[in-house]
Amino acid sequence: MNLFGARVLIVGMGVSGHGVAEALRSCGVRLSLAEDVEELRLEAIQSAYFESTGTIAELIDSPWDLVVVSPGISPLRLGREPQAGSVIGELELGWLLADAPVSAITGTNGKTTVATLTSLMLGETAVLCGNAGVSFAAVAQSSASRYVVEASSFQLTWAPTFSPASATWTNFTPDHLDWHGSLGEYRRAKAKLFAQLAPGSTAILNADDPVVLSTPLPEGVRRVTFSIEGEADYMLRNGSLLGPCEVELMPVASLGRSGPIAVANALAAWATADVAGVELDRVRATLVEFTGLEHRQEQVGEINGIVYVNDSKATTPVAAAAGIMSFDHVILIAGGRGKGLSFEPMAAVANRVRCVVAIGECGPEVAALFRSHNVPVKLANSMREAVALASAEARSGDVVLLGPGAASFDWYRSYAHRGSDFKALVRERLAGAAHQTREGSTDVSSAQDHESDTGREQRSRRRREGQ
Repeated sequence: MNLFGARVLIVGMGVSGHGVAEALRSCGVRLSLAEDVEELRLEAIQSAYFESTGTIAELIDSPWDLVVVSPGISPLRLGREPQAGSVIGELELGWLLADAPVSAITGTNGKTTVATLTSLMLGETAVLCGNAGVSFAAVAQSSASRYVVEASSFQLTWAPTFSPASATWTNFTPDHLDWHGSLGEYRRAKAKLFAQLAPGSTAILNADDPVVLSTPLPEGVRRVTFSIEGEADYMLRNGSLLGPCEVELMPVASLGRSGPIAVANALAAWATADVAGVELDRVRATLVEFTGLEHRQEQVGEINGIVYVNDSKATTPVAAAAGIMSFDHVILIAGGRGKGLSFEPMAAVANRVRCVVAIGECGPEVAALFRSHNVPVKLANSMREAVALASAEARSGDVVLLGPGAASFDWYRSYAHRGSDFKALVRERLAGAAHQTREGSTDVSSAQDHESDTGREQRSRRRREGQ
């Protein structure tokens, strides 16, 4: 891609904008920045990257050779549609600059975990990037043997020719309707990744998701499936993970994490890595050692047989419901800023919830829904109060689960900020319980300590059942 002397406008100076500037400043281009947040614009003025800066409205209509758009900005907001070679996103730019093959992973939920697992299976010469946090464009000219790209629907919208060697779709549920405008547009953003695959590439699809499985593929694209519910190329059967020709990888009980979500993610990552040529021993070792990512069903600690789990990344009702399904007896902390989605998926697993502590702007909506299913509900005005109320309701064998089912922006900067606050409050309780232990008989352990017999027995049973 020869851009020498080109006039390039970067729209948005977030992580992706910085990555684009880093990637292009050595290409002899003339960079300008359009950014509506004044603080970010002023910071950019102090750098040597940009010939000019201004708001989006001030600069977007000027003649540019290339416009590179932040994934946070929708076509509707920009007033421009993606166009190959002239209006693209950071993901597309990375694709155009990279020499090594790309394994792309997308999906409403699970894509970060699957991308991380795949990267670990591939080894140190593979580079994990994209929505996972590192800009693809910033690392696209490295000496990587393969790029593992976590691709969000926002990024895919601005990627009109992105065509990786393999594309994995973990699942599809309603989300981001405020950005896309409709469920149909959200689905199209995901599906276009697969429509753009070239002959000889591979599509890896979740056979348990009818939307994903029904995705049409171009002629010559290989279809590979994974499933925890039925027959597929990579599947769960009788408590073991099986691959093509029914090759057994390992029993579910040997996974570093248990539960249906963890098993589905393991199968998706195995399929993605297998397509890339990774040996079974390395796949197996990765899955044994991997204990999960922060804020995704993360066990924080245990007090008197009560396990505290941080699932703050569950920002949709479907994701929260999947988290609830991983446990038998749940004291649920749920709510936040709603995304305009129905909370009914959470109500569908209400039989596993003993009590709900509702929080945030949509707390009353969550409370009303669970009350209609005869689940006791309490309302909290802060996370501290929520943790205290949940702890008071919990008893040995219960899981206190932060499974919001909503965004975090009413009380917090991000889902990570929310999860970190929850963990800090739980750790205060762990420290207090540890002090009591020295004076009495309270049973307390952190996530790094030994599990109680109750917790270990429940998790062992779920692993045996392949849940």
